[in-house]
Amino acid sequence: MTASVREETGATVEQPSLGPAALRRGLSRLVAHPLFQLALLALLLLGAGQLSSGTVQIASFVLIAAIFAQSINLLTGLAGQISLGHAGFFGIGAYCSGILVKSWGFDVAAAVPVAVLLAAATGWLLSFPANRVRDVYLAMMTLGFGMVFFEIVREWNDVTGGTMGLPGVPAAALRTLTILGFRMDGLDYFRLVLLVTALVLLLMRNLTQSRIGRAFFAIHVSEVAAGSIGIPSGSTKQLAYAVSGALAGLAGALYAHLVGYLGPESFALPRSIEVLVIAIVGGLGSIAGQVLSATLFTFLPERLQVFAEWQFIAYGLILTFSLLVLPKGIGGLLFEPPRFIKPRVLRRAAGLTADPAALRPQGEAAESLVVEGVTMRFGGLVAVDGVSLRLEPGRITALVGPNGSGKSTLVNVVSGIYRPTAGKVRFGERDITGLSDHQVAAARVVRTFQDPRLVPHFTVRENLLLGAHRLLRHSGAAATLGLPGAIAEEAEHLAMAEAVLALAGLTEVADRPIDTLPYGTRRMAEVGRALLARPRVILLDEPAAGLSEKEMERLAQLIRDMKAMGLAILLIDHHMDFLAELVDEVVVLDSGRMIYHGDIAGMRRDPQVIAAYLGDEATHA
Repeated sequence: MTASVREETGATVEQPSLGPAALRRGLSRLVAHPLFQLALLALLLLGAGQLSSGTVQIASFVLIAAIFAQSINLLTGLAGQISLGHAGFFGIGAYCSGILVKSWGFDVAAAVPVAVLLAAATGWLLSFPANRVRDVYLAMMTLGFGMVFFEIVREWNDVTGGTMGLPGVPAAALRTLTILGFRMDGLDYFRLVLLVTALVLLLMRNLTQSRIGRAFFAIHVSEVAAGSIGIPSGSTKQLAYAVSGALAGLAGALYAHLVGYLGPESFALPRSIEVLVIAIVGGLGSIAGQVLSATLFTFLPERLQVFAEWQFIAYGLILTFSLLVLPKGIGGLLFEPPRFIKPRVLRRAAGLTADPAALRPQGEAAESLVVEGVTMRFGGLVAVDGVSLRLEPGRITALVGPNGSGKSTLVNVVSGIYRPTAGKVRFGERDITGLSDHQVAAARVVRTFQDPRLVPHFTVRENLLLGAHRLLRHSGAAATLGLPGAIAEEAEHLAMAEAVLALAGLTEVADRPIDTLPYGTRRMAEVGRALLARPRVILLDEPAAGLSEKEMERLAQLIRDMKAMGLAILLIDHHMDFLAELVDEVVVLDSGRMIYHGDIAGMRRDPQVIAAYLGDEATHA
């Protein structure tokens, strides 16, 4: 939309109007600006002294709810793991800190970290059974965890006080709170919690824009695709549960020293439902949206106490309205979608130049991938029957055959998705048979899929950078803290991603979300992501399917470039003309068995191949 503005000359100049997109962009930039954040923090620290004690206490509840909501945002919004028992982690933090301070004489400054570590350890332990279930079963398992915790605190009278609760916890509301020798009232405690919340939000932003946050999103979208580029789904989910539990435990510990009384009813199922509603309405993935939602759901019930009995009916109506009208929540309405590479990394990478030739294996012996007599059975069905082949560096091998002949199953065996019933897969001198998919990727055997499995809301550049995940050596703590070493290393790999973007012809669309781009572009982006994982063997599963003639020409050139780099390439495709210009040899499967191995000209004359696969096409050829 544009608006006409008449200047003194009488000419009409078209200027962009202030539309919703421009407002979101401006608001996003304002909220993300460090000066605005510092000014807002200073205003809250200084302005709190002008508020009533009741308002300050409610504001403290808002901050605690914001931290609690971030724990759900991380686990569900980023990592895609549903939780209906988060009140358990909240309660672990609250009871642990409260008991240590009241009964054991700990200082709050020591008790809160212990509570956070205990909640994190509980989350890590819970991740093991959580890794074995999906969807509704995962929700039920986490709900069971919350119910078990509730029963423990209700029945463990000697420690938690049972149904009578745990009164007398040193708290700001009771004016009995002392931290490191300083007695704190409600205002002092609000300022402390505000600083803690600001630190949590800063670390959450850094985490989201780091290799850890991007890995969370990758397993959220597809654990199999994440594993294919070296992201281990199991340990990544364990980390997500541990960090989420730590955040919930921190919120619970702060809550305990705000109210001074802990009862089982504060950590029952309604608490888990409440924080989940806050997170969804705020917009999963949006940090600022979570803060606004926490403010809404904390102040509103306090101001409308007359409707307290109808509170959860109101929550249900608000949640339904949000899912129907604002599926991306408050954050999606007010702010632009978040990005997942730190601006400092982008600025530093802009000053670096990378040569795609660096993707060539350097100083390494040329090793072949060897498949020896691999058989894969599913019950009584033999999908692959005694297949043997060899992929050599600098050569392209085509794997063809009719649908259902076992091509993708063989690739799944080689890439670690399936463990073969019989046979071996060796890369050089190493036996990689039965290794998990991320371990195979770490051995530098990387694959793509029949359908591009990319993170939809990531840009092309962000998707490509996922390929470098296993190559980034800095720790999760360095990534979350944004340490210089982590910034420098990520910038180096981002510069290489820029080189791959140019190689794949994707530079012009590098900053566009992948779900807004055509199918052919997504195909090229997935191949580029696999290339950025620095493979020595690359398995391309029907990469030309659905591409236009021009797109196939661009893909063919990229495959030739990879061959020139010395990579061993396995190429599955049904387009014979596309293969004829590329491949050095052809392997043909039929009903899981190899029926031909040789050049493409010989394949077109082979009677078995003609009967099983080529048919009239061979006659016309």
